Amino acid sequence: MQITFDPHNPEDCRTLAILFDARAARMALAAAAAQPDTAPAAQPDTAPAAQPETAQPDTAQPETDCHGMTHDDAIHSSPPSKNADGSWRAKRGQKEAYEAAIAAATGNDAPAPTAMPMPNPASAAPATPPAPIDYKTMAERFMAKMADPDGLPAEYEAIYAALSIGYDDLETNQTSIARLWNYMDAVDNGDDHDGCVRHAMSA
Repeated sequence: MQITFDPHNPEDCRTLAILFDARAARMALAAAAAQPDTAPAAQPDTAPAAQPETAQPDTAQPETDCHGMTHDDAIHSSPPSKNADGSWRAKRGQKEAYEAAIAAATGNDAPAPTAMPMPNPASAAPATPPAPIDYKTMAERFMAKMADPDGLPAEYEAIYAALSIGYDDLETNQTSIARLWNYMDAVDNGDDHDGCVRHAMSA
């Protein structure tokens, strides 16, 4: 196509500039469209799969008492509870089996070796009397056993009567305090009411 224009005419010059600008724009668009798409391809998500959690073996050991014994429903009270010295509480009426199990666990059931006779000392030192039992300590122990359904083999009034304990002087009467204490010791050893009374009165 041939275009004729007057270079001295301002209108012809403006029209020619517009035509050249439009042609240049079309050429630029065509060149851009001809270029290949070089955008980087999206990379797949390659995050490592979560590893299954390995279960840890249960290594908990059963609870034992001060003799190294585990709880046995046949000779120990249920639910499990311990005496003040850390031993399992004996089941009522199973005192002999309970003591035999302790002897077997601690090795005290083997016969003692024969020992050489020792000469008698010229004079034996007098035995030190046991320290008196504090009333408050005894009362707290007795109240805890009263609150326990299996704590005492008899009602407290029957225990007081069997041990000849009076209410009026209990706080200051060391004999009564000691009898109640010894009665509770026998309870912890698995004795019944009569056995506990005999133990308390003979101590």
